[in-house]
Amino acid sequence: MNYRKVFKKFKESRVGMLTNQSAFSNGKYHFEIIKENLDLKVIFIPEHGLFAELQDQVSGSNLKYDFGNVKMENLYGDEENSLFVKEETLKELDLVIFDIRDVGARYYTFLTSCYYILSSIAKYNSTATSHSIEILVIDSPNPAGKNIEGSPLQKKYSSFVGVETVLHRHGLSIAEMMQYYNDEFKLNVKIHTIPIGNFYGKKDETFLWIPPSPNIPAATTCYVYSGQCLLEGTNLSEGRGTTRPFETFGAPYILMQDEKLIRRLKEFQSDTFILRPLIFMPTFHKHSGKLCGGFQILLTKKNKFHSLLFTLHLLRTLREFYPNEFQFLKGVYEFRSDKSAIELLAGDDKILDFLNGDSNYLELKEYFTEEELSWRKKFGKHDK
Repeated sequence: MNYRKVFKKFKESRVGMLTNQSAFSNGKYHFEIIKENLDLKVIFIPEHGLFAELQDQVSGSNLKYDFGNVKMENLYGDEENSLFVKEETLKELDLVIFDIRDVGARYYTFLTSCYYILSSIAKYNSTATSHSIEILVIDSPNPAGKNIEGSPLQKKYSSFVGVETVLHRHGLSIAEMMQYYNDEFKLNVKIHTIPIGNFYGKKDETFLWIPPSPNIPAATTCYVYSGQCLLEGTNLSEGRGTTRPFETFGAPYILMQDEKLIRRLKEFQSDTFILRPLIFMPTFHKHSGKLCGGFQILLTKKNKFHSLLFTLHLLRTLREFYPNEFQFLKGVYEFRSDKSAIELLAGDDKILDFLNGDSNYLELKEYFTEEELSWRKKFGKHDK
């Protein structure tokens, strides 16, 4: 299906669209192209805003955009129920388009928003008597590649930063993930897919990097994010407030030239990365305005680097080296207060056991190997 067939097939459809600035090619935002060719009724705004102007966990309820008669519906507001599309909106739609870049990790909330919309459509379709809503995914390659990391999210840890059964680093494209959700949870929504290059032309232009959110500044960030996002559950700075978030990390209590710490961290896959010791000062977020000792991860073999195992090794090591300073954070995280951020992000009791010192690294690695193999077999995929 090319773009001409898409526009012809859905010419009479009332359209909603989940998108943001990452959907841009040929000098135009894709929502502009859709509006020129289809009856675009509403744009669903994900976390961070239409132009990635907001930091993490910041409500978009005050965002205002003027796009003619197209309604803007914010899907990241002040309360958890804001994450779900309104039923009265669905009544006015025949088609919802997903056209947004993912970064390949289950914590990244854009695909969770897609899942919530998909689930809402499934529920709506099951009771609707007049019409059923369909999905069109403008598919794009996973910028973190096809590598897989981690274990399935246990249901009790399901939240906006993780849909149950999905691995930490899933290796799927957006369309593949939507089809997985559709099949796994028996949603029975009709999903159409078209590769982004076929839809908008100039296939090579789709690989120009536009930050999908403010702290994913470069494509290389995607290769460390599946592990380093766990730092959000700790008092370590994950580099927000620097120019290289997630690649840079540290805290005021870490000594830059702690050679013993450096040697310990290099025990893990040292042929795939270099740690550059540094001192940095975040301009906002954790430890804002304070000098932090830490490191930048420089990948030498990005396709061999297992970010999740590295970060888990890092966290357990820092707990050992700085037992009085290192902390897991408490309090509300992504609208959940019943479980800590590290629990929601790890999403697996065996990982939490490792962080608490109740299992060893080899046991965890073997567990991941088994779960990753199972996930690959499910999709007939292999790491590349």
